[in-house]
Amino acid sequence: MDRKIIFAALSTLLLSACNSTPKSGVTKYESAGNLESPKPAGCVAVVELSNTQNPVDIFTGLNACLINNNYSKAAELYFAGMSYGFFDTKRVSDKTAHQAISVLRMNLFGARSQEDMDKLQTALTKLSSDNTAICQSLTNLGAPAYKPTYMIQHGMGAFTGQSTKDGLVENFDAVAAWKDALSTIAKCV
Repeated sequence: MDRKIIFAALSTLLLSACNSTPKSGVTKYESAGNLESPKPAGCVAVVELSNTQNPVDIFTGLNACLINNNYSKAAELYFAGMSYGFFDTKRVSDKTAHQAISVLRMNLFGARSQEDMDKLQTALTKLSSDNTAICQSLTNLGAPAYKPTYMIQHGMGAFTGQSTKDGLVENFDAVAAWKDALSTIAKCV
């Protein structure tokens, strides 16, 4: 008998706690500048980009290309955005902020159809099988020339304080990082 009373009391408390929580059960905190796109690109070739556009800007253009079924330009923009994102992970000191690129990719590709993703993959494979043109375009574009606020503000440091004065790695070697980004992402040598 005592067990039934205890079980009934616990059940009532549990139901009451469940009913008092917010409907989503999750509170989302976001800092200003997180995954921000200050200079969104259109569906353009890499040669039409500026090195002051961040990966969010570039992926905005990639999305426009996917909407317009322009998979060859989408593939170019993918390599550009990923190269810039890779570079930024090298220069942003807060490692928790580095997930910005994964989140950006999930946000963009999560809603795409399998057919769209297959067509993009075909274009990426074609572009990387002879990467001379994309490597030349990325080399001409040059290393990023913006402050990676979109990534800095994505990490825990945006809430707890940055580990460095400006959120960037001290004594950062931009030349080596850009070379590494090109060889890692587009396989440029």
